[in-house]
Amino acid sequence: MSSTIRRRGGAGAEDPLVTTKDLRRAGFPFRSGALCLDFVGTLAKRGMGDRELLGGPAELAVWLRAAGLPPTSTPLTDQHVARAREFRESIHELARCRVAGRALPRRLINLVNDTAQVDPPPVLLGRDGESLVPPGALSFEAVLSIIARDAISLFGGPHGHHIRVCLGHDCSLYFVDRSRPGSRRWCVMAACGEKASSATYRRRHASAVAGGAERPDPVPAAGA
Repeated sequence: MSSTIRRRGGAGAEDPLVTTKDLRRAGFPFRSGALCLDFVGTLAKRGMGDRELLGGPAELAVWLRAAGLPPTSTPLTDQHVARAREFRESIHELARCRVAGRALPRRLINLVNDTAQVDPPPVLLGRDGESLVPPGALSFEAVLSIIARDAISLFGGPHGHHIRVCLGHDCSLYFVDRSRPGSRRWCVMAACGEKASSATYRRRHASAVAGGAERPDPVPAAGA
């Protein structure tokens, strides 16, 4: 099952983006509950092979579009990709420190703050009173500043200490735990949660079958 979100461009044309059941758009995961952490998720399988999802300018452009960010005013280049990856890893290090309970490095705090200084125009409310009208094309640094401001809001906001790492055995995504007890374990139940439940069921079923095979046949009662 999937849903469709619609992003209205400045010229009024609608651009449908399909979100799958496991919260992917255009092949990218959007499960974190925060734009900046979704950005961190563009390097998948961290510590398990590190699968780079921002392979080049085309992939970066697709992610920006899928994330609902404004287009860039100039074509993206390999230099933009390198800059995006560098900034992404800075946010990842902040998230990693926060999860580990360590102080955030001052150098990275300054980097995020500096990146946020570029002032993009605001998103406007559409004439229908429901849709959002994003600003026109921006410089790449202005687009990054939107991500930086999201990081500032997250780390300095009420959920700044609710950042978690998914416990899925093949997942490395960070997410914001907004559950009331603060005990959420998976980035999304429809992906890693269901995988874990299925794996647990298979292990229990296999153990039950093995246990049944090992039990000896009952001894018939005398006179039976």
